[in-house]
Amino acid sequence: MSVKKIFMIISTTVFLAACSFLDTEEGTNNIFLIPEGYEGTLMVYYGIPDAPAIRKEEDYSVIPIKLKVLEELKGTDISQYGVYFTSTTEIESGIMNNKYYYVDSKGKRTPIDEYCTHGLEIGSFTGESEKEIGFQSVQITATDCGESFFRNGKKDYYNQKGEIQTHWMNQFD
Repeated sequence: MSVKKIFMIISTTVFLAACSFLDTEEGTNNIFLIPEGYEGTLMVYYGIPDAPAIRKEEDYSVIPIKLKVLEELKGTDISQYGVYFTSTTEIESGIMNNKYYYVDSKGKRTPIDEYCTHGLEIGSFTGESEKEIGFQSVQITATDCGESFFRNGKKDYYNQKGEIQTHWMNQFD
């Protein structure tokens, strides 16, 4: 057998194994339900006692975002932020397969283009209570959509996220 044939067989085997791995790899199957027109940071906090468990729609975890105002940012364009608290402790990770929707007052969902979203940061922190809290954050825009936002996000929203994290870091007992 020639070296070329051996190389082709090995390459094909590696390719098929990789495809098989990707087909079975779990991922972030989340549906974010965001109040219509909101732009800014979305935070989801996991492992919060007395908060509801995440509900499922088929293979997706449904994350209904609520809007709050952060007193520390009052008077700025980024004082309002999106948040969801859940008692669920496991954070999905892996291949991103999220869906983002704006939701109007009647519950109608309008899909948000992926170029109007930025990142999915997943992490955790331990506050004064010594309890580990998981989180994930996403940036959403309706007016700055494009490849630049998709890849880099918006500096103001990074600042907003930092203030939100600082605010909530020691709030969970």
